[in-house]
Parts: sequence; C-alpha cells; structure tokens
Amino acid sequence: MQTSGVDIRQLKAFVVVAEELSFVRAATRLHVSQPALSQTIRQFEALLEVQLFQRNTRNVALTEAGLALLVEAREIVNGVSRLVRTAHEHARGVRGSLNIGFLIGAGVDLMPQILSVFAKRYPEIELVVREYDFGSPHAGIDEGMDVSVLRPPLGLPDIELHTLVTEPCVACLASSHRLAGESSVSVYDVLEEPIIAAPGVGVWRSFWTADAYRNGLPAPIVHEASTVETELQAVASERGISITALSTARFYARPGLAFPVISDMPMCEVAVALPPHPSVAARNFAELAMEVASSRR
Repeated sequence: MQTSGVDIRQLKAFVVVAEELSFVRAATRLHVSQPALSQTIRQFEALLEVQLFQRNTRNVALTEAGLALLVEAREIVNGVSRLVRTAHEHARGVRGSLNIGFLIGAGVDLMPQILSVFAKRYPEIELVVREYDFGSPHAGIDEGMDVSVLRPPLGLPDIELHTLVTEPCVACLASSHRLAGESSVSVYDVLEEPIIAAPGVGVWRSFWTADAYRNGLPAPIVHEASTVETELQAVASERGISITALSTARFYARPGLAFPVISDMPMCEVAVALPPHPSVAARNFAELAMEVASSRR
C-alpha cells in the first residue's frame, strides 16, 4: 500500500460519497461529473488497496473499512478547510495578534474608542497593548511593535506616520507662577525658565524643551520626568515649568497648575506609526484609527 499519493481531493470525494451514499448526489454536491467522481474513488481504493464501498446499480454502502476510515477522513478534510480559512484570515488581517505600542499621554481620549471599535470589527485579532513612558517616545515602533500611537517628532527613518490629532502646545505652570493667569504666552516668555524634561536625548526631547528657539544654548533642565504624573508633580511643587499638549491640560488638570497656550510654537501631533513592511492587521489598525480620529473632529 502506498499513501504518499493521497490528496485532499480524494479524501473529500470519499467523505461526500460516504455521506450521500449516492454517486449522483455526491457528484452534484462536488460540482463534478459522475464518471469523474467514480474514477477518483476507484483510484483512492487502488491506492489504499482497500474496498471502501459496496455498490451495485441500485445501492451504495460503506464497507467495514470504509466506515472506519470515514471518521478520520472527515477530521482531515475539516482540518484542511480550517487551515485554509485561517491562512486567508491571517492574510486579510482578521485573525492573529497585534502588538500595539502606546506613548503615555498620546491620544488618551482616542485610544479607548480606537481599541473598542477595532475589537468589534476584528474580533479574532488579539490586541496586546504596551504602554511606554517618556524615556521611550518611539513607543516600541523601532523595537518590534506592529503599530504604535505616539507623538512625533521621531527622527526615525522608514517609519510611516499618519496624523490623528493636531493641537496647541501649552506651558505647564505652577499656579504661583507669574504667567499662571494668562490664557496664552509666547515661547520666549518661558524660554529662560527652569524646565522639566523627558529622560534621554534626541529630537523628541528637544521639541518639548523648545531647543529650536534657544540659538544653540542648552535648555535649563532641572529635573527629568518619565510620566505625565511625575512631570505635573514636579511643576506643581515649583521645581520648574514644562511644555506639553493641550490635551494634557484637559485630562490631567488639577489644582495648583495652569496651562496657558503657547501661541508661537507649532502645533503638536498625535500619530499612528507603522514600521517598514507592516502587517495587514497593523495597516487595518492604522486606517481604523484615522477613521475614528476623523469622526471626532
């Protein structure tokens, strides 16, 4: 007996004939001619060297060997169907897992809705969300995350960015600060103030310490904060000021702090970032995030 030549077409033909116990009905169900189906079954029996059906001009019945084979053959056919379906679903980005990086404070109002809508639209995708602090502003997009929600600038080549939100920058001031009562200020009003900065170096930290306005001089950094909470706590305790986004004022405001808009700084952004050659699921997430963000404007 040789089994190396068994193919799924033969197994499927056997299962359908066994279920119908009629070559006519089985041929109709398989969309093949009755002679072609009969030939497939004969080839399968010859390959196994076993008679699977007893047949005459009026009846078709399973032999004992055929009856024993049916259970396993059906499992194999169904298993192959599941395999093909799973492969197609992964290729379409509707099954699998998705690793999402999230920079704290970036789109805090958007993320719950994005995740909720995505989970409803793609229920077979497992979402694994990892939060990153200010010490890792790239939110893992350069370290294996499938997609990340963060704040540019990044200074990373080949990263695809799609803007979700643009908003003003604000100065975060202690309520005792001389400018705390103002609704807006110039960046030059706070340029010489001691400032709270993110850990590390790079274009992201430089943006939030307003280095572009300092004519090459270093920012007077007095403290480093890796989270929104530690940043605001440092400001409230009068250790220095910080520069943040307007949404921070909305979602983290508390007594003892003021958030005047910085009128002459460029708008800051929340963006969804994709690595080179993103997965279909990651692309679907980015498109859905843009859809949700657009619906809220």
